[in-house]
This record gives sequence, C-alpha cells and structure tokens, in this order.
Amino acid sequence: MKKEIIRRLTIIGGVVLLCFIGVAICDILVGNNAKGRLYDDVDSIPHRKVGLILGTSPISTWNGRRNYYFDHRIKAGADLYKAGKVDWLVVSGGDYRNTENGYDEPVAMRDSLMKQGVDSTRIILDYDGTRTLNSIAKIHDVYCQDSITIISQKYHNERALYQAKHLGIDAIAFNAKTPGRRTSWWRNRGREVLARVKLFIDVARGLHPDIKESIIRDFTNVDADVLAVSHIKTEYGDLICLTPNMAGLQMDMVCGEIPSPENDSIILAFAGAFTGTEFDKGHENVAGDHVAGGKRFKGYRCKRNTGAFTWSLVSGPQFHYKDYTSALDSAAQEGGMGFAQEMMIHNGNAVKTTRPLGNRNVFRALCLDSDNRLALYESQGIVTFGNFIDALLYVGVKEALYTDMGQGWNYCFYRVNQSEKSPKFLHSTSLPYASNFIVIKII
Repeated sequence: MKKEIIRRLTIIGGVVLLCFIGVAICDILVGNNAKGRLYDDVDSIPHRKVGLILGTSPISTWNGRRNYYFDHRIKAGADLYKAGKVDWLVVSGGDYRNTENGYDEPVAMRDSLMKQGVDSTRIILDYDGTRTLNSIAKIHDVYCQDSITIISQKYHNERALYQAKHLGIDAIAFNAKTPGRRTSWWRNRGREVLARVKLFIDVARGLHPDIKESIIRDFTNVDADVLAVSHIKTEYGDLICLTPNMAGLQMDMVCGEIPSPENDSIILAFAGAFTGTEFDKGHENVAGDHVAGGKRFKGYRCKRNTGAFTWSLVSGPQFHYKDYTSALDSAAQEGGMGFAQEMMIHNGNAVKTTRPLGNRNVFRALCLDSDNRLALYESQGIVTFGNFIDALLYVGVKEALYTDMGQGWNYCFYRVNQSEKSPKFLHSTSLPYASNFIVIKII
C-alpha cells in the first residue's frame, strides 16, 4: 500500500515538475526573444511611424482603485509622441462599459493622451484589442503596418514582441514604468507567466485572431482620401453628406475673408454662423460670440443661437446645447475654434427651433453622425426645414447644428484627396463681403 502511494506521489510530483519546467521554458523563451528590442529611454529608441498602446482600464478591475499601469502607459505614449519618436498612436482595448467598473478603454486612453498634449487627430481608436494577439494582428492585417513601437510594461512588452515576430511584424517596444505596489506586481507577473504558456498553446494550435473591423486602411498614407462623399435617399428628401477623415486635419473659423479654392491645403470650406449686413464691422457682424484662431470674439446677439460647436486639437469636435459660454472659453484656451448657431438635433433627438418647420430652402447642418464622426449634411435641393431634420434623424445623426445658407452664404467647396489641386463645389458663388466660414485644413 505504501509503495502504491509513493508511486502515485512520484507520478504526481513528476507531472508537477514537468509543468513547472514547461512554464519556466515558455517564460524564458519569451524573455530571451525580446532582448535588444526593449527600450526604457525616450532619447535612445528609434523612430517608428506608429506606436501601439496596449489597453488596460483606468480603474483596476481587481479592487476598483486607480490603475497606475494605465497612467504609466499613457505617459509613455505621450512622451514618445511629443519627442517625435512616433507620429501616430493606436490605442487598443475593448468597450466594457456594461461591466462592473467598466470603461470604454480606447476612449479613456484617447482622452488621457489629449490631456497630455497629444493631437487628437493622431490617435486611432481600436476596439478589437480585447486580446494582445488581436491588437498586434490588426496593426498588420487591417492598418497595413509592418513596423511598430509597442507601449506597455516590460513583461507585457516581451510577450507582445514574441507575437509580433510570429506574425511577421518588425516591432520594438518602449517600457512604461511599472507601479511600485509589490502585491499588484506579483499578481500581474503571475498572470503574465500563464499568458506566456497560453501564447505557445495558441501558436501550436494555429489560433487566428478575432478581428471584427476588417476594412483595410493605412491611416498613415498621406495620399489617401481625406473626405468621403455620400448621396443618401430618405423618405423625407435626399441628402448629400461630406465626411472628412479628421486624422491629420484641423478646423478653424475664418472671419472677414472668403476661403480661396486655390488654397490646396483646404479640404472643406463652408459658411458658419449667421451674419449681419454691416460687413465693415468685422467680428461684430457675426451673430453670437465665437472663437477664431484660438481667440474669443464678441458678436451681435441672435435669438436663433440655441447651440454651439467647438473644436480644438485637445478636445476634438464638441456640440453644446443652450449653455455654451464656458465651451467657447475652453476652445479659446485650447487654441481652437467655435461658433454659435441654431441647434436642430441634440443627443439623437430633435429640439425646438425658432425657424418654422415649414420654411423651404436648401438646408445644411454640421453634424455628429451615427458613428460619432464629424459630417456636413446638405439637402439635395429645396425641402422643408422639418423634413430636413427628419431626414437627419432617419440616418442616425446624433447632433446637428445649422450652418448659414442662402444666396452667397451657401458657398462651399471640398477636396476628396489631398492631391487634388482643383476642388469640387456644392455652391460656387459667394458674396464679396461674406463674414465667416468654417475651414478644415491639412495640418
């Protein structure tokens, strides 16, 4: 009986020892593979066009406290960007808002990077990053990048570098600071050891990454289209939609001059705020307070101005309903732009307008579409104002702010590609003293 027990214990001990040796080998192989490709100093790391920040929640899912792993990764990414070591940052994570302590990880990372001075147009949101394998594979298969800088803590970087090499990507990694709490380090390091074992199991099984966004696009290609044109049919009237790809673009409000179509840095130009008839008064001829070139200006009072739009490199596009004074102040402080106008749709619902719904014209609105993209919608021909609003709601517009229209103020031109010298026009005639226009330009 004793011999049988000893034999069984020996077998169990042998299995445990083999498992321990297997785990150790996996851990060592991953660590050795990363040698010479890990960097701790911003000045010494080579330049790569794209940096990939691997996702984690700003709040620890373990204890609900602040997650310093998140903070250090954000700082590392911002430091590399501001030092010119990467031109773009892909923030890769998942949307866990419906879970306990859940967050939209890519948005949380983007907002934190913007607070540290990273240009919002240089941040790409990746929602397929629920696994490190997905994040790495998507960089190659969807974003068309063969060379990247991975940004995370050292132990995580080592595994990501192994996966990148397995997928044929030339990757280096920048080590974000590891938090000093020993308990969290041991927990994460222990989890990492098991993740490395799973890595080799996945490689042996030939596991394919689960990537939901499959539209191939190289966002770093400066010759790519920067604006999409859509013609949409609805039961309330047809729409023309201009959707700029704001990565690499910036917005401003131009007052006192008419944007020239010969300026090939302008991707889109259109009339913004209402204007008066006293053209020689400059900014005072613009309806409502506004921000141009990062400066706040006072305009004349206008009861139709029930909302506002602001934009800056820090905060991106923002729509505001009713109380927008502080929003204009913030846009000025961030060196951005902003103007007031008549709000039509807010939070996906139509709001009360001063313009009669039966008013007939060609209408235009600056919008946030169903995919949270900035878009300019115009009615295809003359419709009622109410039908125009219904058409926007029909296509899922979440925010809509009217932009000035009418003879002379409907002037609008756009370029689909940066290489186009001559733009296309929605309307080619402008009044000689039109007071203000919104322009979207190449940075």
